[in-house]
Amino acid sequence: MSIIKSEDSRKWITALVVIASALAGFVVYKFVGQLGDWFDLETKISNYSVVAQGLGFVTGLGTFIYILKNNETSTYLQEVYNELVKVVWPSKDATVKMTVGIAIALVVVAAIFTSVDFIFKKVLEFLY
Repeated sequence: MSIIKSEDSRKWITALVVIASALAGFVVYKFVGQLGDWFDLETKISNYSVVAQGLGFVTGLGTFIYILKNNETSTYLQEVYNELVKVVWPSKDATVKMTVGIAIALVVVAAIFTSVDFIFKKVLEFLY
């Protein structure tokens, strides 16, 4: 059972590109803001926050346009989407069973490590 359909590819790829572009713009905005704090640029440049927001927006828009207009990147994203459509996701019941099994195994391994550590600690206390 696949969650996504192959006919929705353009919509999902565009959504991914929008999210990546927004993230790139946000990172640039925060970085430029941090530079302003470090070098006290707020006092030297009037409307520095507007400049930082503008740089973030331009970076996000540039990232969006570059990714969508670059044929190599668009082809790669389409290939990734086509492979993702082929993924068969486990059912909810199988996921719950695997999660419980992993939790039980984790408790058992933790108990083994704890007991071995306790034994070594007692042996070392006895020797020293």
